Amino acid sequence: MATQLRRIISADSHVIEPVDLWENAVGKRLGEWCPRIIHDYLGKKGRFFYTGAQVLYIDDVDREVADKGLRECGYVPERRIRFQEEAHVEAELMNATLMLLIMQGEYRPAVRVAAQVYNDWCQEFCSYAPQRLLGIAMIPMDDVEWAVAEMERVARNGMRGAIINTQPPVGAPPYRDPVYEPFWAAAQDLDVPIALHIITGRVPDPFHFHTQPEQADTISVMLQLYYEAMAPLASDFIFGGVLDRFPKLKLMCSEFEISWVPPFMYRIDQMQGAFGARLPWLPTLKMKASDYVRQRIWHGMIDDPLGRQAIEHIGVPQVLWGSDFPHVRSIGLETQERVATLFAGMPEADQDKVVAGNVARLFSL
Repeated sequence: MATQLRRIISADSHVIEPVDLWENAVGKRLGEWCPRIIHDYLGKKGRFFYTGAQVLYIDDVDREVADKGLRECGYVPERRIRFQEEAHVEAELMNATLMLLIMQGEYRPAVRVAAQVYNDWCQEFCSYAPQRLLGIAMIPMDDVEWAVAEMERVARNGMRGAIINTQPPVGAPPYRDPVYEPFWAAAQDLDVPIALHIITGRVPDPFHFHTQPEQADTISVMLQLYYEAMAPLASDFIFGGVLDRFPKLKLMCSEFEISWVPPFMYRIDQMQGAFGARLPWLPTLKMKASDYVRQRIWHGMIDDPLGRQAIEHIGVPQVLWGSDFPHVRSIGLETQERVATLFAGMPEADQDKVVAGNVARLFSL
């Protein structure tokens, strides 16, 4: 079957961390701020997971896995490799699950400790088959000196990239601020791609709302969550000059899908062009605003129904397909068939770039 021969590398897959990972490693050190299992929340008894910002039902964590028979793929590397072989997937970028939510923790020193625990666990998981399990570190951005040191540490340990907060934590300056320049410089020098991944910013995850006022706000919060990357991309990385000052910095967006990108490109060009006379304080860019989207930022898609049309505007070289496996909306053992359907009619050379070649180029695989 022709599709079985296609090289596939997922640019957005996940591990499923043990819920007791942090309590076992640093529970005594962090005390009440440790991400951990709790047995009572808002007067309800049960098994919950406290992230430092939100509280998750353990059953909801379990439901993150698309197929219960594949749950071990999230934390047993031997089982994950067997899945890859069965799905005919060459390799996967391995992103966090619980640690994504922990990034929003209120007590920032605890978030940094939790990130180190996660990074060590993920590195050990991926060391089983480092050419197929491509570890992505988690680096909170409230302490830039610490962030630089942690990125250097995980790069030495073989991690392939790093997820930072989609927006800096509350109280931290925006990413265009000079305080972050040592981090961008280090990422550029180390050739470590930096990712903005959904759920790591300031917008809470509405899947884990408990109270009626929270739940009543679900729709607006969900929309904010899926479009949270727009503001930092435009205000900080493009108009804020980060991409101009660091011409070799590699930046990608994960799990935001891509159908929002063409109208985003239109709006930032409008600000630079037609509205420019009314916005004379906007910084002067080295390129057309939308060209940063086409040339300097990589964009991840999973099953966006408008993805094909969006690729025509973004350009094939900057789009990365990912499966989101093993999460509940993910593409699993049917990867070959789903990829063939998603990109049917696209020239074969372009398909190969989107499902493997682009991520291989980005991560120097």
